[in-house]
Amino acid sequence: MHKKIPIILDVDTGIDDAVSIMMALKSKKLDVKLIVTCHGNTDIDNITGNTLDVLATLKEDIPVAKGLAGALVKDRSHVFAHGVDGLGGYEYKNNRLKPIEDNALEATHKLLQSVAEPITYLCVSPVSNLANLLQTYPEDAKKIKEAIIMVGSNVEPATGELPYREFNASVDPEALEIVLASCIKKTIISMEMGHTAYLTWQDVYKTKYTNNFGAILENIYRSYNDYHVKNGIATHDPCAVAYAINPNMFEVTPAHLKVIYYQEYSTGVGVVDYKEKPNVLITTCINIKKFKKLYFKCLKRCKI
Repeated sequence: MHKKIPIILDVDTGIDDAVSIMMALKSKKLDVKLIVTCHGNTDIDNITGNTLDVLATLKEDIPVAKGLAGALVKDRSHVFAHGVDGLGGYEYKNNRLKPIEDNALEATHKLLQSVAEPITYLCVSPVSNLANLLQTYPEDAKKIKEAIIMVGSNVEPATGELPYREFNASVDPEALEIVLASCIKKTIISMEMGHTAYLTWQDVYKTKYTNNFGAILENIYRSYNDYHVKNGIATHDPCAVAYAINPNMFEVTPAHLKVIYYQEYSTGVGVVDYKEKPNVLITTCINIKKFKKLYFKCLKRCKI
């Protein structure tokens, strides 16, 4: 049996983050050492509470450390695509889990310094926590084997056109600049993956009747709004987890990802350029059939 891949999971727990947590914990290939929360889909207290609610429902007790409540330099408005509380207003019961005393920065630093082998940093939120770590403890970069980050687009904008303002990049573009400038190996899971490997309503129906956790997911899916997907549920964050589990499910290409600031958006945008010297690998294609097979395989392992 192959050794599990140790990871740190960085989330801003909304609906697709909840799916990501489930897939990461129910995969037989990942070993989640620590979950850190980050501002994003809603405020940090809601996000941390949502994360603990998901873990309690799954009957998992992974250390959770509360992360940054805002962007490194300038806070931008949040987009409530996941309902006001981030999880569609679903009421979880009997959650007695609490975050650990250390915040995300100190918990991550202590974990990285305690391990003999580098750890994969899997980020499905704005990269504020990771950028903060690199600024505060630059020596920790060598303890990160790879950063797998759900951010940006793989589409190079046409001349004169504004690129799409992907959420994780635009919420904290200054943090993204810090991470992109680092020496860490970076694999970017572009937003197109979640729009391509979306769950159809038939998949959602199948989810509901798979088991009790599937019924909970179907309930919160009703509050998920992503206008790119007209007939189903986008899977942005779960695609990043799928890459960590099985990178062969994807096609990747070297590219240069950079942050450009636009007055029209009042923030920065992650823009891909295939002509400049590459600083990341970026996903360009996903095997939809394999992704959905993995999703349902992990879901079926949920015993609640």
